[in-house]
Amino acid sequence: MARLRDLLTAMWRPSAPTGGDAASPSVPESPALPPAEAEPVEPIPLPSFAPGLWDSPLSRLAALGPAPSLLVVKLDHAGDFVTALPAIRRLREVFPASRLTLLCAPFMRDFAAATGLFDAVHGFDYYPARGHPPASVPDAALAALAGLDLPPIDIAIDLRHADDSRALLAALPVRFRVGFAGLGTRHDLDLALPEMEASARASGLLAPLPAGVRLSALAEVLASAFRAVQADPAAPIPLGAPPVLPDFPDGYVVLAPGARLAIKLWPLENWRVLAERLLGAGALGLVLTGTAEEEPLCVAIAAGLPAGRVVNLAGRQDLAGLAAVVYGARAVVALDSAPAHMAATLGRPTLCLFSGLADIHSWAPAGPRVAVLSGHASCAPCLLSDLADCAHGHGCMTRLTPDHALEGLAALGLEFAGVPLH
Repeated sequence: MARLRDLLTAMWRPSAPTGGDAASPSVPESPALPPAEAEPVEPIPLPSFAPGLWDSPLSRLAALGPAPSLLVVKLDHAGDFVTALPAIRRLREVFPASRLTLLCAPFMRDFAAATGLFDAVHGFDYYPARGHPPASVPDAALAALAGLDLPPIDIAIDLRHADDSRALLAALPVRFRVGFAGLGTRHDLDLALPEMEASARASGLLAPLPAGVRLSALAEVLASAFRAVQADPAAPIPLGAPPVLPDFPDGYVVLAPGARLAIKLWPLENWRVLAERLLGAGALGLVLTGTAEEEPLCVAIAAGLPAGRVVNLAGRQDLAGLAAVVYGARAVVALDSAPAHMAATLGRPTLCLFSGLADIHSWAPAGPRVAVLSGHASCAPCLLSDLADCAHGHGCMTRLTPDHALEGLAALGLEFAGVPLH
């Protein structure tokens, strides 16, 4: 509106005289226009923060144990079931000790049982033999599903490509749900791949993968996630020669306070308070790790702490040596950085203080004993590489306190207030 007023004013403005004829008719002055009104500016909402532990889907998967029960949902037709068999065989390989149950169309029960892949097969009449599936799940179908009286299941994986059976999955007595998620539709899935066929056609950019490959990809996602959260006695990354450390009666905790980007850092004073609280929790030692550039930070944290109980290894080990230090630790506290991912992969109790820089769902460390502390900033992920560009006081990290960190360690089964780590 203001620009329109300026344009009208310019159109009414008289041209400047070009010279001389006094008898030339005068040009009337432009009529006065009221002053332009300022357009309302919508205030930018301030971000919200809710510091605390992140409810990671992988942590919930780890809590199911080494042999969770599985339910495969494959309710569509015979050709679809045959296409899904490689994916189902992969699940049986990954979960050899698990009870594997199938929910399929009634006319597929005998064929499915003959595969020898399942411990139990249940028939459920849902998709019509001919024609399209229902646009929404009828209440009668949900009631019939409840009437099957299925036992509680740890993991259910729906091997239907389309998302029209997700409401059935949500109605089952299941702790962890896996499936394809349609774009633009919210589903109660703990682990998901985007639906690939319709979205590929709609975009016009990608050719959809063959049906069997897509199903195998979904099964492999579950398999990879499960392997990531299971303790593996074999070290999956190279370990260097461990450094000579003092004989700490209760072992040691690694503090890794450095990161490549300043926007990931936790305040120095918080590290110092956490270090003091840990040293007061028993006969623990502290090992500070980092690069040579991070040595001053580690020196500042160690300043004033008992010299015999704190070892600063910053700049004194390569990555394989760092892995050896982490592997021998009772616990590791780190940022979103290499030590956190090493500790998680090696199965060590890991507390990761995760900033709002990256997507926590994508980049949080995964392992059998991992707790992720987050500010739960509504502005995350910000993807800012420079801390100076943050307009919100770095709240994603400054609002995380040493008490939050101790609560995170306690969630890993580690106790404080005079009780040694165990």
